[in-house]
Amino acid sequence: MIDNKYVQKAEDELEYLTGEAATKRLAELREKAIRDEAAGLKAARRVGLEEGEAKGIAKNQKEIAKKMLAKGIDIDTIVEITGLTKEKIEKL
Repeated sequence: MIDNKYVQKAEDELEYLTGEAATKRLAELREKAIRDEAAGLKAARRVGLEEGEAKGIAKNQKEIAKKMLAKGIDIDTIVEITGLTKEKIEKL
């Protein structure tokens, strides 16, 4: 232990301040982690919605193609209207 009371007071103050700085830094890092997580979830939600929409569109295209095939419409016309490939339509 240090005998000089001024040095001891300075060391105590330094310990207090560095402890405050560390606590503040941890709080800032926690806030950043929360913001990063929220941004990641928002991006994932957007991607999920886009993928779901694309799957829904593809399903509708296939249903339309099936109905057109049932009506006897030629495959080239179905390709032109639905945007599906000839191979996909032939698999239906």
